[in-house]
Amino acid sequence: MKTNLAVVVATASSVAAQKPSYASLNPADQSLIHAKLSKWKTLYGPLAKTHGFLPPSTQESLDPNQHTAAELDRFHTTILNVEEAAKDNPLATFSEFNQFALLTTAEFKRAVMKSFGGRNHTATTSLAATASAASTMDWSTSKCNPPVQNQGQCGSCWAFSTVGTAEFAHCLATGELLSLSEQQVVSCDSHSYGCDGGFPAGAIDYMAQTGVCLSADYPYTSGKSGNSGSCNSSCSKRQLSLGATQQISGESSLLTVLNTQPVTVVVEAGNPVWQNYHSGVVTQCPGAQSDHAVIAVGYGTSTGDFWKIKNSWGAQWGENGYIYLQRGVGGRGMCNVAEGISYPKLDGSPGPTSNQPPAPSSITPAPYTNRPTNSPTPVPMSTIPTQAPKTTRSTLQPTKKPTPSTKRPQPSTKKPQPSISTPPPSPKTSVYTSTPPSPPSGNSMQDQLIAQTNKIRAAHGLSPVTWDATLATKMQSWAASCPGFQHGGPSGWQNLATNTPCGSGKKDCNSIVGAAWMWYDQEETKWNYDSNQCNGGWAT
Repeated sequence: MKTNLAVVVATASSVAAQKPSYASLNPADQSLIHAKLSKWKTLYGPLAKTHGFLPPSTQESLDPNQHTAAELDRFHTTILNVEEAAKDNPLATFSEFNQFALLTTAEFKRAVMKSFGGRNHTATTSLAATASAASTMDWSTSKCNPPVQNQGQCGSCWAFSTVGTAEFAHCLATGELLSLSEQQVVSCDSHSYGCDGGFPAGAIDYMAQTGVCLSADYPYTSGKSGNSGSCNSSCSKRQLSLGATQQISGESSLLTVLNTQPVTVVVEAGNPVWQNYHSGVVTQCPGAQSDHAVIAVGYGTSTGDFWKIKNSWGAQWGENGYIYLQRGVGGRGMCNVAEGISYPKLDGSPGPTSNQPPAPSSITPAPYTNRPTNSPTPVPMSTIPTQAPKTTRSTLQPTKKPTPSTKRPQPSTKKPQPSISTPPPSPKTSVYTSTPPSPPSGNSMQDQLIAQTNKIRAAHGLSPVTWDATLATKMQSWAASCPGFQHGGPSGWQNLATNTPCGSGKKDCNSIVGAAWMWYDQEETKWNYDSNQCNGGWAT
């Protein structure tokens, strides 16, 4: 099923009923919003169109210099939602520069929940707290962590979250990181509904029982088509080292199991906080009903305790594809993160190494049974997204034990390859004290430049670059010249990703715009801004 908002007839008026309209603004504010929308259409318009996240009035044209009244009203409403989310979540930042910016809150929620019919969950158990739990755990830095994925126009969050969890569990048990086929799970798990949703725990059972093909042999196509596709049984399936499927709940249980492995969790994501999330820790999550499946990869403490969550909406969303949720709120947790936790018990006995995490608790929850008849039927998880094919991993290397650091570890951007002989890696367990996901300012020029560059590259479907001496010299040299771009709006020289002016005499170029423009300068001849199409292949 293709999640295409072009067929949605709801208008922005229902969402903006209690908010000032674009027409009520003074000319200066209208001009600013007009300029921002021009930049949004250039940067995110093509992505939104590809994935069906445009209102009917915008489907035919994405001219960055011409906007309808409805588009301006919708974009203005999103800006107001961003401001409201920021007010309610002082430890997080939000931005209208995302592929969902022209959707009303109701449309976004409808897209997320389109294939989610309720909130019944199979009964779960709880794990006792373990005294050996690390103060900070971040599996995103492990060599067993594949890059953030994009599920595209298919309600397949249940497949992406469980495939990612299974890949991790198999890697931790054997030292072998496989790139498994989400498409097989979407098309062949007969107990789920493909692009119309599925059951996370059941998907783990399916993979453990039948095995899974490699993504290279059975590539993901539903992200572009929006259709589940027919099951292809001809590829060679790999048997995975997965133990019995576990289902638990509660924040204490989540913390305990994260000392052993990442897990699939369900959350409530159909709201403006998730729609416009950029960075930081979410401390208030509107809504109550779970509608999305993601991967919990860690926890830690900065100004407060948090969970680190890996999403499947692409690396251009949030903090390079991740979101941080407040930890320790009790009950089902922030955004229901502790309501339904599913994972395969680790199978095999990886040899101990100096970089192993603290020993996990010996308490084991009751295994999940396939479709029990004496318990409530679980409801399929679905969600939205953006698509991008998964690439092949490289050779797995053992992770060196980190030293305590005051800087938040960044998500790994390099993908390892299989190596059965290599001991399974472990996450970083160092305590960090800085605010985890904050706007790019840490380490001054370096963090600002790499964050801005990767934001722009991600918007054009490029993988992120990592910092090294060669890149540093090249970027800082380019930043010093501050050529920028003469792109739209009365303020002229601006950062396309954030619409932040360079400043009088371009004096703020180094600290604000920086060398993110280097990629545009080098590749501008390949990009046609009139048609918003690429005239050639972007550099990788």
